[in-house]
Amino acid sequence: MTAEGRIEIDIYPRAPLGHCVRIESSRPLSITRQFTGHSPSEIAQTVALLYATCKAAQSVAAAKALEEARGIAVPPTTSRVREMRVLAEAAREHTLRILMDWSQFLDAPQPPPATELRAAMQAERDLARHLDEARAALRFGGTFVYESDAVENDIAACEALLERAIFSEPLRIWRARDTKDDLINWAAPRHTIAQRLFDQIATDGLLDAGAAPVSPLPAFDRDRLAARLFDDGRAHFVAAPDWEGVPRETSPLARSIDHPLIRALETGEGFGLGARLAACLVELANVPKRLRETVARLNGSEIAEPSRSEAMPGVGLSQVEAARGRLVHAVELAGGKVSRYRILAPTEWNFHPEGAAARGLARIARGDAHDVARIARLFVTAVDPCVGYEVRVH
Repeated sequence: MTAEGRIEIDIYPRAPLGHCVRIESSRPLSITRQFTGHSPSEIAQTVALLYATCKAAQSVAAAKALEEARGIAVPPTTSRVREMRVLAEAAREHTLRILMDWSQFLDAPQPPPATELRAAMQAERDLARHLDEARAALRFGGTFVYESDAVENDIAACEALLERAIFSEPLRIWRARDTKDDLINWAAPRHTIAQRLFDQIATDGLLDAGAAPVSPLPAFDRDRLAARLFDDGRAHFVAAPDWEGVPRETSPLARSIDHPLIRALETGEGFGLGARLAACLVELANVPKRLRETVARLNGSEIAEPSRSEAMPGVGLSQVEAARGRLVHAVELAGGKVSRYRILAPTEWNFHPEGAAARGLARIARGDAHDVARIARLFVTAVDPCVGYEVRVH
């Protein structure tokens, strides 16, 4: 049993706007039907084994949904460790995308730097081990023990890696960059893959490629979202979700849309390629700072009551901000066993047939760029599906 699949994208530059991009997904979204009849503990273990991509985020989302359905309260400290695990995972995901994928779009592509890739993987493993050596915090009803000195060292190592491999300067200096000129000046020395790509697309006039309005995913009404996930039309909703009739976006760009640097990259038509890539950097530059802020709140001992719905007893719902956007798990228990389980992943929002990727690709297809295929692939990489993809230009 796997949870992979693929995104297939066909672009027809000569077709009318609205018909020039077709997105199809082969992701096995009904795989959670196999969860029915199993215990919460069995499902928590299955989710951890099933999802290799964003494994920490998937495990946290499953634990939180199952705990809510069972009325289990975990200490806020456990919630904070889970938050840190998801943050560290997001840092690893963004770093790998930059080093492995962005490098392939340089005018002179270069092999991914093996030393830095290993360091990014190791940084997340070290932090996970020192935060939660027994790997208990991510489990259903789990608690943890952490090594505070080692965690501080791990965060410092993560920061040093990002400064060396991605930003080429202290993160506090990069975080102060909030104009388009700031970004262009930062990229000009071309010391890192990220700098080289930004300098290249700025020189080629591609910062605004695919610019389109963004409709960020709003805060959900819990019961209303659960009702949509469990009603008779749930298969369509999970495959091509909308909220209030609109395909929404949940991504680093949607989360960072009010950041001054991202606003500085907005055009009259919306947010393009430069804003999407910059949003990834904005999130990455803030990870060590956010980890330290969360560590400072790890010593509390209070217990928070789980939020439960009076209207939908036995139902648990969790929302986790993973690397690529908001991940939702929903579960219904009956007789102590799972009767229904739903997962709504960010890729389904962002690669909705009429969603963020489709709108941006349509602008690229209808533009005057001479290399539609290459720009389209970079744009898809910037939106960042959680599975492999193929772009075909007809």
